[in-house]
Amino acid sequence: MQTKPILLFSGGVDSFVAYHFLGRPQTLFFHSQSRYADKEMEVIKRLIPDTIIDYSLNLKDREYGEKAYIPFRNLLFFLQAVKYSDHVVVAGVADDRVSDKSEKAFQEFSRLASKLEGRPIKITSPFWKLTKSEVVHWYLMHIGNVPGLLQTTSCYDPIEHYCGKCPSCFRKWVALWVNVIHLDFLNDKLMEEYYQAARSGKYVLKRNESIIEAVNGYRSRH
Repeated sequence: MQTKPILLFSGGVDSFVAYHFLGRPQTLFFHSQSRYADKEMEVIKRLIPDTIIDYSLNLKDREYGEKAYIPFRNLLFFLQAVKYSDHVVVAGVADDRVSDKSEKAFQEFSRLASKLEGRPIKITSPFWKLTKSEVVHWYLMHIGNVPGLLQTTSCYDPIEHYCGKCPSCFRKWVALWVNVIHLDFLNDKLMEEYYQAARSGKYVLKRNESIIEAVNGYRSRH
C-alpha cells in the first residue's frame, strides 16, 4: 500500500494551505453528493486540477440542518481514503470544534484502523498547534498568493463561494481580517453572537482573541 500521504482537499482554506505546507502532495476529493459537493468540486478543479475525484460515497441522505451536517464525515472519508494511501491527511486546526476532527479523535481512528488491518494506518493533520488565523498567516508569509486564498470556499450557500453571512464565512472572514485581508461581513447579528461568545471565553484563547480583534477592527472602520 502507498505510504506517501494523500491530502483530503475540500476546497477550503485549511486544506488549500496544507497542500502548500506539505509540499504539494497528491490531493483527494470525495464527491459525496452533498449539498455543496458540486460547488466544492468546481473550486477544487480550478485550484488543484490534478486532484483525484472519488464518487464512491453518497452521503446526501445523511446531511441535515442549515449546515448540511454529516455525522462522522471525517471518519467516513478517512476509511475510504485508505484505498489510496495508509497515511491520510485532513487539515484540522487547533480551534476546530467538530467531534471527529481533533487530534485525539485522529489518534483513536489511526489506532483502531491499524489494529483491524494489522498494518500501520494513520490520519494526521499538520495544523493541530495552529489556529485558522495562524494557518492563513503562514500561507501569506511563505506563499503570498492572495487571489488563490480568496478562491477557496467553505460557505453554506449552495452557489456562492463567499456569502459573507454564514458561520463558515465568519470563520474565514476572521482569519483573513486579522491578516489584513479586509473583506466585508454582512450578518451583524451573527457577528455580535460570535463576538459575545469570544468575550465570554467560549473558544480556545487564540480564537477568542482573533474574533475580538477582527470585530473591533471592522467596526472601527464602519
